[in-house]
Amino acid sequence: MKKTFTILHTNDLHSSFIGMGPAADYTPFTLNDDATRGGYARLAALIGKRKAARRDQGPVLVLDAGDYSMGTPFGAASREIGSELQIMALMSYDATTFGNHEFDLGPDGLGKSIGVAAKAGRVPAILAANTNFTKQDTTLVDLQRLAKDGVISPYLVIERDGIRFGLFGVLGKEAIFYTSGGAVSFSDGIEVAKEMVKVLRETEKVDVVICLSHGGVEKAKDGTITDGDDVRLPKAVPGIDIVIGGHSHTELHEPIIVNGRTPVVQAGKESSNLGELVIALDGGKLTVESYRLHPIDDTIAGDRAIADEIEKLKKSVTESVFASRGYSIDQPLALTPQDLPNTFTNIGAGTILANLVTDALRNATKADIGFTANGMMRAPLMRGKTGVLTVYDVFAVAPLGAGVVDATAGSALVTGYFTGLELKNLLEFFLVDNPAHPGEYFPRVSGVRFRYDLSRQKFDVVTAIELGDLDRGYCAIDINGKDERLYSLTCPLMLGTILVGIPKYTKGKLPLVPKNKAGQPLASRVEALDDPRHSTAQLIAPPGTVDKASVAKGVGKDAAREIKEWQAIMDHLRGLPAKNPGELPFIPVDERAAEVRAIKAG
Repeated sequence: MKKTFTILHTNDLHSSFIGMGPAADYTPFTLNDDATRGGYARLAALIGKRKAARRDQGPVLVLDAGDYSMGTPFGAASREIGSELQIMALMSYDATTFGNHEFDLGPDGLGKSIGVAAKAGRVPAILAANTNFTKQDTTLVDLQRLAKDGVISPYLVIERDGIRFGLFGVLGKEAIFYTSGGAVSFSDGIEVAKEMVKVLRETEKVDVVICLSHGGVEKAKDGTITDGDDVRLPKAVPGIDIVIGGHSHTELHEPIIVNGRTPVVQAGKESSNLGELVIALDGGKLTVESYRLHPIDDTIAGDRAIADEIEKLKKSVTESVFASRGYSIDQPLALTPQDLPNTFTNIGAGTILANLVTDALRNATKADIGFTANGMMRAPLMRGKTGVLTVYDVFAVAPLGAGVVDATAGSALVTGYFTGLELKNLLEFFLVDNPAHPGEYFPRVSGVRFRYDLSRQKFDVVTAIELGDLDRGYCAIDINGKDERLYSLTCPLMLGTILVGIPKYTKGKLPLVPKNKAGQPLASRVEALDDPRHSTAQLIAPPGTVDKASVAKGVGKDAAREIKEWQAIMDHLRGLPAKNPGELPFIPVDERAAEVRAIKAG
């Protein structure tokens, strides 16, 4: 007898509680008046609407494929308020799994966040079949207790309207590489999936096996998507009936059908879409009846109960994340007259935002050079209707990472000293592009400009480096190794972990040693990490691997606090002049603001 069921799904929500647009514009209860995509009030309303519409056609499951946290101030406060899981439970999610970013604040931070939600009685099933936290380690105590209590489990069986569903969750191989798991270990996802299918089929006698896979898909050179961990998994484990995927932030408008039967789906990122997969089950055979992505936008009137819950959380977010640095989540910071995109593939379009960020880093530590890469700027600054940018908006540009000196969320700024030749080697590494992720590693600088010629041999494309700025003028420095003078460079810790590994990644072709002001090498073990260039994911230094002497700290009463990347950007914005007395600081977008600091030959 033919039966039908529906799966509503998301992935990579990244704490997008009020969407990813100017926070001042977001109006979830009025239609057609803002350009914000995502937001949980609207997502909740659509989940409710689609569940009601599909209920008469069979059971409905609401599932998520991980990275439900990190990306906004709400994620930064997850240890204290556990809000992601609580709101997901209120939105009627049946289950989720771990993504790599769930571990951004360490396994102890993850345990705390789940514990808060579990204590409140608001938590969907968390399925983590290849995540192991059995090791005797103090950072795993909370996760071990939650597993013992059944809050975290390898799999889940749901019987609904006469269909028995078996669900399990896995973290993909590529995502594992970018997971700050500490004492947590991860088993091979494919081998674990084989075990899960066997248990679910033979012991639990389920009708349908669903995998929540935070593994990702990959786009081929011809633009087709036929590979990635989310695809390799069902190829290797044909007993999986459905894969709800995540990690690569891909909007799949049609399912990828593996082995002629298993659909792989993914809904983008940041609650911008709700996926709806309708499956027919007839005598053990599954077929896709329909599939679509529903945009979450201002054509949807939001759920007031969810919006009220989010509003209550804001005070706790401010206390946990911003209060120590004098900020609050809804605080207006500056005005922008236009959108400031972070487009990786259009270097020119992203230059104003890149210059703003690197100027902020240099200003915060008074280093010679501020340095970042395109992919480190995680969100644009959008003008919206009024041009007002709040703390919520600016934090999204630099949202990830954990404390080194103090526990507040956010990537610390780190400073090292380099010779002119080492600066050249550093730029050479970041100028090697990856066609699969074009522009992500492109270097962005302040306090310096450089010239490069891509027709030259690999690792020798930089032809000149000049120290200075438009106000002081520029002066060429030696890049041939004849001058041992040191120049200070500040960058986010997450980029610093890549930077120190350059000699290893290039097999010694690009030597450099980060030093302190006295010229002594900084103590760090992160050079043992592999080259991360092949991925869009973020690399976060494992605990205990950062030389604390390199971490930038405040002065006076703030001497015990590190300077956060987001803090540096906000402080810089507040220091900009206003156009008129009494107004917010105004972000310049003139020729000076768009100065080209990476000068390409030809």
